[in-house]
Amino acid sequence: MSESIRIAVASSDGIVVNQHFGRARSFYVYQVTDKKAEFVEKRIGRPFCHGGEHDDGDLQDAIDLLSDCKEVYILEIGAGAEEALKERGLQSVKYRGLVEKAVLERAENYAGTLAGEELSWQET
Repeated sequence: MSESIRIAVASSDGIVVNQHFGRARSFYVYQVTDKKAEFVEKRIGRPFCHGGEHDDGDLQDAIDLLSDCKEVYILEIGAGAEEALKERGLQSVKYRGLVEKAVLERAENYAGTLAGEELSWQET
């Protein structure tokens, strides 16, 4: 049986990683193993960053929303939010590109060397 982790991706459309963590309204959550990346669900959050200022309660709500994930892929993140994620055991990963590519790259990294096996991608 393969071990797995959950990752969240900040995206407005589920296609491109295109959201700043503090301004994200939606996160697409994936279960990643050494063989596949499977969409779990779309989670709706409340943006907490307002022009460089943020509400600590709303920041904690955003982190709680993703508490079962190990990593959060975002376009950008502020230093305070990044530190708050780390304190709760979540790693932020700045990424610019397609959600599918980010998730499959993560699955490849999780697996190490796949010995030529194809990864499985589940559409959202």
